[in-house]
Amino acid sequence: MDWRNKLDLIQNKIRGQLHARKIDDLEGVYQLMAEFDRDNSGYLDKDEFQKFLSKIGVFLTTQELRAVYDRYDQNKDGNIAYAEFVNLIRENMSEKRINVVRNTFSFLDQSRQGRLQLESLYRLYQAKNHPRVRTRQKTAEQVTKEFMNAISKRSKDSQSINEDEFLNYYADCNATLPSEKEEYFTDLLTSTWGVTSGADYVSPERLAQLEIILFEKIRQKTVTKDDEGKTAKKAFMYFDLENKGTIDIYQFAQALQKFGCVFSEKEIQALFNKYDSDKSGRLCYDEICGLIALMGSGNNANVNPVFQIARAPPQDTLNRIRNDLIKKGQHSVIRMATIFTNSDKNKNGTLNRQEFQWAMKESGFLLTKTEYDNLFRYFDKNCDDEVSFVEFIAFLRKPLSQYRIDLVNQLWNKLSNGESQINSQQFNQSYDASKSHDVNTNIKTVADANKDFHDIWKDVQHVTQQHFLEYITDISSLIDNDQVFEKFIRYAWK
Repeated sequence: MDWRNKLDLIQNKIRGQLHARKIDDLEGVYQLMAEFDRDNSGYLDKDEFQKFLSKIGVFLTTQELRAVYDRYDQNKDGNIAYAEFVNLIRENMSEKRINVVRNTFSFLDQSRQGRLQLESLYRLYQAKNHPRVRTRQKTAEQVTKEFMNAISKRSKDSQSINEDEFLNYYADCNATLPSEKEEYFTDLLTSTWGVTSGADYVSPERLAQLEIILFEKIRQKTVTKDDEGKTAKKAFMYFDLENKGTIDIYQFAQALQKFGCVFSEKEIQALFNKYDSDKSGRLCYDEICGLIALMGSGNNANVNPVFQIARAPPQDTLNRIRNDLIKKGQHSVIRMATIFTNSDKNKNGTLNRQEFQWAMKESGFLLTKTEYDNLFRYFDKNCDDEVSFVEFIAFLRKPLSQYRIDLVNQLWNKLSNGESQINSQQFNQSYDASKSHDVNTNIKTVADANKDFHDIWKDVQHVTQQHFLEYITDISSLIDNDQVFEKFIRYAWK
């Protein structure tokens, strides 16, 4: 058996062993990593690495260890990049598990603020319903303490978490559950957060679908360059006979029927309850229309004062695009920018709707019509049916932090020896594709990574510091972790 190609099986085996050891997140693993790596180098020698595995309760065969060594000791110096090894078991979260987490977040985010207060989560978390507690493997107090300790460390402001941070916490929980524990994972979330079934129960997943259907029906009735929120408000006002600015469940159901939404009674009630944040039995439809306008990206700036909302980016779609770019490799932003530039037939820095869709598809992104419309209308700042693709690409790029700028400048000074530019031959020879981010994350082979690099620079005779900084910025935008970025800067260049 070729063990080098069986890392996915090793991943699942490790998850199973962690679960059997009653490890429900990776917080303890992270602490042990810090204890073993005393010089904070990010590496352990093979003896330390095996002790680390033993300490967390993971035992691999000689063949499995050889596969791990081959993958994480690529320069064969006997040192293992253990942090990347731990990331191995965090990868490949199934679509079903991701959906369960997102739906649970939506279920908890009743006010649709996009953030959940930690104090509120501590109060809502039902540790007594955790599978470990129900089977008497842990006490409710143990589970509560572990939960509070781990999720608080995912919060950037120490007070609240957004959906990505919530998902990041559950990625650690996912890392301790093998693939055959799909139902366990679902039970873990639904039971601890009180998402229980019943005759009148509508799942968070279905509730999210209802909102999408409602928005799509409203979008279909919205004229070009108008705002979905404005269309919704006209309908709600029609049924608000007393002009109070609020509607009851009966009037809400009539409005849904007018939009063409065929929902069951319990689905209408569930949707109504979600928007009835003060539980008064009446909806302030200006607030609903504001949310609908946000879903449509607030595309018409002139409409914003009506709902007192700012133009908001279609963040979910942009996050999907960015995640796909990460999977495509470190040069994916550069390649996408090239495709968009080539799509600009008039060479005026803008694309019309058809050109924009073609460029997105050519870049490998398959979006729904609504997602295309939301993206296009958000970046169509002047409402002239054209988007500045430079602004669009710039939005996907993240500016370098000062820490990263200093690293890049140090590298440039090393490569250029104080000169203002580097000739292409010298520049190409200085790059070690075997240490590239793509190879380190197992996205590409060394040969493919080397070819990608040379393809990017093949038509460039001399590389200036500005060219180099822009190049690294595009790569940096797809690397969130500063330590991973620093490793790329220090080791991928000779």
